[in-house]
This record gives sequence, C-alpha cells and structure tokens, in this order.
Amino acid sequence: MRTRSAVLALLVGCVPAVSEDPRPTVRAPRVQTVVPSPRVPRDRTAFAPSQIELAGSVDGTTLSENESCAGCHADAAAQWRTSAHSIGSFNNPVYRTAIERFRQEVGMERSRFCGGCHDPALLVDGAMDQEIRPSDPRAHVAIGCRICHNIESVSPDGNGSYRLATSPIPIPREGDPESLRRHRERLALPPLRTASLCGACHRSFLGATTGNPAHIVGMDELTVWSRSVYAGSLAERIDDPVRARECRHCHMPDEDASLGDAAARRGVIASHRFVGAHTWLAAMRHDDAQLARERTNLEGAVSLDIAAAKTDSGLRTLPADGALVQPGEGLTLDLVLRNQRVGHRFPGGVLDAQDVWIEVVVTDASGKVLAEAGKEPSSLHRLHAMQVDDDGTPLFVRQTHRFRAAAYDHTLRPRDATVVRYRFDVPLSVRLPLVATARLLHRSRALPLVRATCQEASTPRGRAFAEAVERRTGEPLDACVAPPITEIGKTAVSLGTGTKPNVQGAWKRFYDHGLGLLHALQEQVEEARPSLELALTLAPTDLDRAMVWGLLAELAVLEGRTGEALEAAEQAEGKLGAPHPALARVRARAFTTVWRWQESLAPLVEVARNSPRDDLALSTLAIAYGSAGEPRAALEVALRGLELQPRDQDFLRVQALALETLHAPAGDIEIAKTAYLECRSPDNAPRVRAACSNRVAGCALERVPVHVHAMRSPQ
Repeated sequence: MRTRSAVLALLVGCVPAVSEDPRPTVRAPRVQTVVPSPRVPRDRTAFAPSQIELAGSVDGTTLSENESCAGCHADAAAQWRTSAHSIGSFNNPVYRTAIERFRQEVGMERSRFCGGCHDPALLVDGAMDQEIRPSDPRAHVAIGCRICHNIESVSPDGNGSYRLATSPIPIPREGDPESLRRHRERLALPPLRTASLCGACHRSFLGATTGNPAHIVGMDELTVWSRSVYAGSLAERIDDPVRARECRHCHMPDEDASLGDAAARRGVIASHRFVGAHTWLAAMRHDDAQLARERTNLEGAVSLDIAAAKTDSGLRTLPADGALVQPGEGLTLDLVLRNQRVGHRFPGGVLDAQDVWIEVVVTDASGKVLAEAGKEPSSLHRLHAMQVDDDGTPLFVRQTHRFRAAAYDHTLRPRDATVVRYRFDVPLSVRLPLVATARLLHRSRALPLVRATCQEASTPRGRAFAEAVERRTGEPLDACVAPPITEIGKTAVSLGTGTKPNVQGAWKRFYDHGLGLLHALQEQVEEARPSLELALTLAPTDLDRAMVWGLLAELAVLEGRTGEALEAAEQAEGKLGAPHPALARVRARAFTTVWRWQESLAPLVEVARNSPRDDLALSTLAIAYGSAGEPRAALEVALRGLELQPRDQDFLRVQALALETLHAPAGDIEIAKTAYLECRSPDNAPRVRAACSNRVAGCALERVPVHVHAMRSPQ
C-alpha cells in the first residue's frame, strides 16, 4: 500500500501509479502526531476588498502610461485601443452605472473591490476612496500595458489577486541584444501567458467586505474552464477529441502586424483586441470592425436542434422532422442547445447581466404564424443566471451588494447541452405541413441595464465622461445606442409531413438530446433513454458508442441503479479499449450515491490524478476519504484543493472536520472552522429562492431544469 506522502504526490502529478490500492496506509498514532496547519483564504491586502498587491511602490500615473509602449509596439497598442480592456474603468458607461450606485449605497472604500480589476491606476493612489473626476486620466486607462505585463505572480483567490512588479522597465537599445533580452524578461514575466493570470480577475467573490451578508461566488471563468476538456480534464464525459486551449488561444489569436510591431514573429502578433462578446461596447464606439469580429466570434458557438416532438396523447417522434400533427391537439417540441466551442459558461462574464434568448415560431403551409415564443416575457427563455435579493426579487442592473442567491442558472457549461420545451395547440383547421423555426439571439446586456446605462450617461456627469473619452480618443461614445442583436444559430424542421426522416448519420442529434435530458428532475431523466438507445444503434464508431454508453451509465447513476451503471461503464471501456477518467468518475458516483464510500476511493483517485486542474475531482475525493473514515487522507487532499480554490466550502469543511478528528491544536481547528463558516453557501438561499417562486411570475417555472414554455398565438 502507498504511504500518505505517495498518495499526495500522486494527486499533484509527481509520481506514477504503482498500486491498485490508492489509499494511504494508516500508521500507528505515534507516526501521525504532526497534523498539518490549516490553509485558509489569504490575509486582507492593503487594497481590500481587492486582492491586488504591489512588489514595491508605484503610482497610478505610471500605470496609466501606455503611449511610450506604442512607439515600438504599434500593432498591440492599436488593437488594445479597440478592446474592452481599454474602456473598462469609469470611461465605460455600463461599469460606471453599476459602480456609482455601489459607491453611493455601500461606500467608496468598499468599491476597491472593483478597482483591482477595473481601476488599478486609481486604486494604487487611493483614489477609489474619493470622487472620480471625468478629467482624471487614471479613470480612462482601465487594463493597460503596464498591468498585464507587470504581473509577477498570481494567486487563485480572484478579485484582482495578482502582484505587480514595480521595478523600472529596462528600455532596449538599438544594436544591443542584451538590453533587448532584459526588456523581454522584465515584461514577459512567468504568469503572462497563463490562464491563471486571466483568472486573477475573471474569478470573483462577494462577502462581508462588499456589503453582502454571506459569501457568494461571482463571475468565475477560471473554475469552469479548469474542470473542462479544454484544460485537459477528461472527467466530465467521453467526448469527441477536443484540443486543449487556454484563454489566449481563443481571445488572443494571431493577427497580422501590419504596423510593424517590434514583437511580431513571422509578421504576426497575438491579438490585443481580446475579442469576446462585447458587441454593445463596440457599437457605442462606432467601431464596426470590432463589432464584426465580436459577432463572428459568437456565431455558431452554440448549436440548436429541434430534436423531438410529442403530442399530448403521448406519441413521440425522434427526431422531430416530419412528426405527426393532430389538429386540435397540443404538440410539444424539444429544442436542444449545446455549447460547442466556448471553454467557459455560455454566455460568460457577469451571468446576471447577460441577454441571450430563444425565439421559436411555428407557421403553416401558407406561412401564417400559428404560435410563437420568446417575444414577450411569459414565453421567454434566457440563458443567464437570475440573482435575487432578500425578498426573492430579481436584480437586473448589477446591484451586486444586494445579491443573496441565484434563483436559477440557465448558462451552458463547456461541451454541455440543455433541453428547452415549447408547447402549442394545433388549430382544428390547419394547412400542413407546419414549419417550426428556432433562433438563438445575443444582446450583450439585458434591457433593464441598457436603460439604466443610457439614463446615467444622459446626466451632466455622464456627458462629462463621454466628452472626456472623445477628447482622449478622438472618437464619440454613445451609451444610448441600441445594443446589437446577433443571431448565434438557427434551425428549422417540417412537421406533419407524414414522412419518416433518414436517421442515418443523425446519431449525434439523439446523443445531444439525451445529454440535455440528463439535467432534468430525477423523475424525468428516464426520458433520455429512448434518445440514447437510438444513438447507440446508429453510432458509427467505437468511440461514438463509448460516448453513448458513458451517458447511459450516467443515467443509471441518476436513477440509483448501481449495477446497471457499472455494467454500462464496462461496455464503454470495452469500446474504448482503455480506461477513461469519465468512466472512473461514473463508477465513483455509482458508489457514492449509495454511500459505498470505501469502494469509491480507487476510481476517485484515478479521476484526480488524470485531471490535475479539476478542483471538483479533488473535492469529491476529499469528501469520500472523510466519509470513509480516513481523515488524514481527506485533509491532505483538501489542502491540495485549497491551493486551487482557497474559498471552496467543501475543501474548507473537510479540512475543519479532519483537523478536529485528528485532534489538531484547538487554535488550528478554530481557524479552520471560522474560514468554513465565512465561505459556506448563504443559509438563507433556499428561502430567497422559494420567495422568488412564490412572488415573481415565471420564477417557479424557470427553476425547473427542463420545463415547458407555452407558445402564444399571435391572433
């Protein structure tokens, strides 16, 4: 059996597997007298609630200076000027609307929470504690050259958890290779080309220091990416081959250096436009070229399919093409969305402010509209996370200090799918065939926030900022311009033709449908089986069949069928001809679901070893060790996990319980318990979600994972 240190080394990828039993040897008490000290979230910094740190001293004016870089790096500078990073401070009307309200209602000092990521130049000078003047140049730089290229280290905390180097930047001299080497080394510090650098700001949390009574996880692209196939984690499911990609691969693709940038290699540089989905910002700046890039980035990111149709009498057609239509009877359509290529949630960023929605229209043979959904609130399905306050009231304009819980979250994880249902009544007199058309539409911010932003921009202060932006950039800024709407995808099927479609080659449609239905309530997940069985029959390769068997194993786990889950996992492994982390994970879930903790340990170690960035793999293992009565192993895994997620409630809870069981010093136990209590999920979250269901129209429906929207007749 392995020693405790060998198990820990295995989890961090230091040694290969050498035994079938992954558990640490439990030695005599005299060998275990030393208990590790607890790992708790980092101490408050001088700029709290922001987590930014300085290696020395630097002023905001220095951090604001970008033009000296442009002399040699003309392409990078020109691209950056088009990016959201260049307009992320008080010069951004959307951000300004939110932070000004925050500063008025919570206080200027607490607005440092925003400053580490949006306003480092203001923050380091203490200016976030004061009124910000529209003419202040520090309020117009946002994330410039001297932020990203000065970050010498990062921590996984979020909220701007980076440390800025403050030493002088050596300027290269022509004909002096050594001076060029020093310049490059100083400005290409180790974190620069890593996802962790981006994660320092694209991970956030709320708590007592931000005016919230409890810890709430905010925007967190890093965690979702780290758990995905794009980060090398294969634990989620067997999938098509997907190339590992970091933030920069998607958001900083190579671009021609037409201005002769000194950093160009073979005529290209990594784009500093940071293209994502900020279509409204591009429109505000009248930047048609950037808007086109943002739209191209969005188009096709999520696939749509009308995968099934079911009459009220129970007749189901898979796929929906040609489905039987009975006049006078209701028909329900299953629309499947799948995140095909985004390495974090789609949509990403601040999930409460996103505005991505579905429109569905059904027409008859003459083109007459019979039913529609998505053009009015009662039938609207949005891909966003609904944050609510103490009374369960939805919050639409980024009132972060009033956030208490997410009532629901309809955003899509990487490579995941969801099913949204639409029902309509077929008229007694109808001209067949019918055509059902679905579109997925994107607007970068929800309309309540759009209106609030325009209102703020129309005040004297808002106009002063817009004038300052135009003076500095030479371009007008119109915060009241209508946000562009981008069509991400579109699909259509004919219904009532009476013809059976050719399903050869359609196995992936059935697979995606089954995948989406696995998110339904437990009493509904069995509806995934017909689609998965069809997919299994039609899947052309062993890899494809293994993918389907993997989902059938997941289905069995969800239904509590342990033996069936293990058999399906064996079938999948047989098709692959080799072990797979996703199958180890499904075996572990089959055991943990029925409290067979000891049997879950071997597959869980296998998952963690093969997914080193996946904190969820580690937290599941830590819980299993604790539940199996092995506190020392649970503590070792929790400590490793806290290096990835310092505020994860599962790691902190396991750590506190393990320390208590191991009779650690009383002070350490108290420190660990306090850290857990500060970071646990809000106790009142169930109450406020229930209040939303009871008080807010549509909230109860949206909280059901797979639900039916009633389509409306336009007549």
